[in-house]
Amino acid sequence: MSFSLVVKVKIFSSLIVLLLFLGVGFYNLPYERQCTIGLWALEAGEEVDKDFGDVILIPGAGCNPGRGTEERLNLASVLYHQKRRKVIISEGYCRKSEILRFNGLMISRWGFDPEDVIWDTLSFNTEENMFHFSEIGRTYGLTSAILCTSPHHQLRSKILLDKFWEGDFQVAKMEESMLECKKEQVYVDGQGKQIINEYFKIVYQFLFL
Repeated sequence: MSFSLVVKVKIFSSLIVLLLFLGVGFYNLPYERQCTIGLWALEAGEEVDKDFGDVILIPGAGCNPGRGTEERLNLASVLYHQKRRKVIISEGYCRKSEILRFNGLMISRWGFDPEDVIWDTLSFNTEENMFHFSEIGRTYGLTSAILCTSPHHQLRSKILLDKFWEGDFQVAKMEESMLECKKEQVYVDGQGKQIINEYFKIVYQFLFL
């Protein structure tokens, strides 16, 4: 697997920040400051030209649809309404009844045309998300993709999508106003642990896959 210079710098930065996480001094910082520093190396989104891409990729993070999935749909919806594209949602934990409800929300709340939505229900982790995105893309002849995911999830998703996707792709930047997880205290309280887990997963990805 080959990485661009930007991704290599991000991976190196994530290793440095992981060491900071493990340092005693870092744990003495205010919690909000820890999260700010921790997210810096994980964010890999960029502004996407409104004419770029023929498909939007959304890795799921819950079927209710879940706060993580909601913020990803917020971002995807903005891009979709700038230019109509296919939309692939990858979430293997959804039951049929949840998918029906989910589809209704995608129409009423986010304004997606059901004809443009493609479901992947075979994926149960990020690597499987990216693999099945690629498989579905080949099936439908889709060659340029926009990945819409949460800030903490962007770098690892970019590394994995680079491994599988055969065409061009960009990771879209998520604005602060689109974030949903900050609206519930349970997600806010768990952000530090979530960020640390992402660093460990990136290191594992880089060393062993």
